[in-house]
Amino acid sequence: MIGYRHSPGVEPSTLHGRPVLALPGNGRVAIDRDVLDVWTKGHGRSLDDLLEAARVSGEDLEFVRAALACLAEAGLIARVPSTVAGAAGHASRAPTVGPLVSGVIISYDSLEWLDGSIGTLLAQNYGRIEPIVVDNGSPQDPTPWLAERYPDVRVVRLPPGGSFAAAVNEGIAVSRGGYAAVLNPDIELAPDAIGQMVRAAEADQACAAVAAKLTFWWAPGFLNGLGNRVEDRSWGTDNFIGHLDLGQFDSLRDLPSVCFAAALIRREAWDLVGPADEGFPMYYEDTEWSYRARLLGYRIAAAPDAVVRHVFGGKVRCGEESDLTPRKIRNAAYGRLRFALKLLSGATRRRFLRHYVEEDRANLRVALAQRQWAVARAYAGAWSLAGRDLLAIRSARSALHARRRVSDDELLAPQRGMAPGLLWHGLPDLSRQVIMNQYLPLLAGGRTRPVPEFVTRAVPAS
Repeated sequence: MIGYRHSPGVEPSTLHGRPVLALPGNGRVAIDRDVLDVWTKGHGRSLDDLLEAARVSGEDLEFVRAALACLAEAGLIARVPSTVAGAAGHASRAPTVGPLVSGVIISYDSLEWLDGSIGTLLAQNYGRIEPIVVDNGSPQDPTPWLAERYPDVRVVRLPPGGSFAAAVNEGIAVSRGGYAAVLNPDIELAPDAIGQMVRAAEADQACAAVAAKLTFWWAPGFLNGLGNRVEDRSWGTDNFIGHLDLGQFDSLRDLPSVCFAAALIRREAWDLVGPADEGFPMYYEDTEWSYRARLLGYRIAAAPDAVVRHVFGGKVRCGEESDLTPRKIRNAAYGRLRFALKLLSGATRRRFLRHYVEEDRANLRVALAQRQWAVARAYAGAWSLAGRDLLAIRSARSALHARRRVSDDELLAPQRGMAPGLLWHGLPDLSRQVIMNQYLPLLAGGRTRPVPEFVTRAVPAS
């Protein structure tokens, strides 16, 4: 019989007038009163008791069943005994020996996170890893600290002011591996993550890069992303961000792009596609490289079995209104312009640019009306930079498109129909509406990994 208890350290709270569940480590998950009621009543009771109580009170039994399953899979409520929990592992096995993999960690002022990323990289059950840390001009030189704690790690110290893309290029340039795992410092790799990514890459020589499954470090039941993508509206986004990981995306094989927070790149493809575009000051460099690789006929593969916990932006998400600083806005607004101008063509490029212009103009008008002068200057600065660089972008575009092997339609095909993110104020959203619309159909239809609430499901009495 399945029972439940509250997970240690999880406490109810409110944020911006809405219930949330606060997690150990200061993370939060947004819920609502109906889900909070299920969470509260679940403690110390069995599934059968909870369903019977719901039947007597007239509650929707399928909602209660799905809410309990989602809360348990999210780690917000614990099943008792724990051995009845759904299948948490994967049957596929990662190779323990294979081609040399260079683990390239790009770090900036990240000493608080490096123990986790370096430690879990060195603890991989994959036998051939070359660890490299590229310090991208941090104010405090981490070399003495690294030399003392991790003497086998090669350290490359770059001068201040360089782009993230330049740091990635330098790290791969000095690496010796047939593969390079580009990693953020604020991650923790599952023991078989590198091996699983190698396994996915080795399955197809046309694979240029592999994306790991990123989960939120502070809420590991939820996806930070499985690769990312760029669409004709809004900013680039991580695929499936905020979704509860029920295994519903584990059959996905082709992606629009990798995220350089945790990506494995085939060195041979890197040499043919070219390095990351250092014209991107920050953001879009990983998507541009990935789409460029696919434009030249390569695949970008998913490795859902390669699980990596990611802090996401170097901070635990607590429901901030926004963390888009003027500098981030300028870099992102410029990045998407550079992406569209360089990679796309014809009607597709015109559509992307038209929508970007409309959005930037609308945001600029709001910023001016609210006297947010720094934000207004950010949008104006992005367009000024794009105008300054237009001739250079056109030249790079001409050289690239002379080699292209797929159309814009084929280039954008992998992202069509992808589910949008499920976030509220930057937090995973686990409301009744989300559970009923998103997760119940998957659970009831058997399109997730097995979970006890639905494996043992009985037909409700009429």
